[in-house]
Amino acid sequence: MKTSVRNIIASLFIGATTINANAENITTGSVVNTNNQEVIAYAVHHLSCANTSNGSIDIEVTNGTTYSFVWDNGMTTEDITGLDAGVYRLRLESATGEVLFASFDVEAPEVLEGMITQDNFQISTSLDLFVQGGTAPYTYSWNNGVSSEDLLDITTEGIYEVNVTDANGCQLNVGTYVSTEAASITEETASFELYPNPSNGNGTITWNNATVEQINIVNAAGQVVNSLNVENTTSATFDGLQAGIYVAQLVTAETTNTLKFIVQ
Repeated sequence: MKTSVRNIIASLFIGATTINANAENITTGSVVNTNNQEVIAYAVHHLSCANTSNGSIDIEVTNGTTYSFVWDNGMTTEDITGLDAGVYRLRLESATGEVLFASFDVEAPEVLEGMITQDNFQISTSLDLFVQGGTAPYTYSWNNGVSSEDLLDITTEGIYEVNVTDANGCQLNVGTYVSTEAASITEETASFELYPNPSNGNGTITWNNATVEQINIVNAAGQVVNSLNVENTTSATFDGLQAGIYVAQLVTAETTNTLKFIVQ
């Protein structure tokens, strides 16, 4: 969190501390003048979840002076609430004409997102869940009553969904369909590799003992963002991906193999 303060009469100095109380992200600090007298104390309450508007800035005058408050969003109260992530600037003026300017960053956690990949074995399927963003730790609640991160040894066809909740109570629902046909596929001896993982958006995929016909790069929203025609080769490269979670789908004549990876 960055906070800046300017006094047109005397220089000001500021100190800031970020704390995490019961998963609530709060930045506190104070403003002092050149006489080392504290002018105001503040607490910036950052957003609990991405894409919400529950940030707030609490100001407390500590030197006994009366100030008028004008925020750059038009509000004139000492404290402001219901804030989106962003920078908020404050102009304070005392009864004696002293004018102060302060700037506060209200921050939001990363978007909570997740992806499920399937590992198909000879008689069962396992679901591998990957979650990032939000505020760890996470808890999990699958629609079959399981509370672990991943589901192992699935032999029943159907839709499997998991509700992910982070430390701030932000929630995400992720689902996939498990086919009994997929669970009965003979285990492959082929090997597949993707590196580096995580990457900066550029990477290489290699395979052995398999004839890959096409590779689809799928983002966390299930959209195909790139397709690679790779017949008669045993490797492929990709580049230019934005930060996020992806799956590389390696399509052969018999099945589709998946490789999960992260772009930072």
